[in-house]
Amino acid sequence: MKKLIFPMCTAVMGLTIISSCGTSLKVPINRGKIDGDFNIQFTKKNAVVKPNQFFTLAELNIEPNKGQISKTTINSTNIKTALKIFKKQKIKNYAITITKPGYAKPYYGKIAFFNTNKINEADAVARYYEIDIANSYFASATRGRMAIIYEYSDLRIGIATTSKIPTWIVLISDEPF
Repeated sequence: MKKLIFPMCTAVMGLTIISSCGTSLKVPINRGKIDGDFNIQFTKKNAVVKPNQFFTLAELNIEPNKGQISKTTINSTNIKTALKIFKKQKIKNYAITITKPGYAKPYYGKIAFFNTNKINEADAVARYYEIDIANSYFASATRGRMAIIYEYSDLRIGIATTSKIPTWIVLISDEPF
């Protein structure tokens, strides 16, 4: 009996990990809100979202990224990886311009939205996108430097491992990129 416990546990863990890795991003999130004192203008959409204003992706004609969770999705919160996948259009993203009171120049950026998993639909971040960019990000994204801001939900992969899956990602800089 003792000899069977280890292989059975190993098999259950393996199946759990394999099934979790192919988890689809199935729960659509359509609403969002700007939670800071800045405006986001969607460059090619000719739409502006203002502070404390709720918006829907549908009214902006924007689509979230759907599909399987991949290494690209999980690693997209790393600034170098995010810049590469944004530039190569590996994920749907949109050009934006951000204006903030107190800053003379606009900030340029890219934004991407993601759906979430059925498992995480009760998380606060899964109800709607809360986009907030702290002043420190604006201060650090100067002289051509880039800042990455994101919100995530935790996805359980296997029994004891979790990964951070983004619900939205914003790259900003004071120089166009």
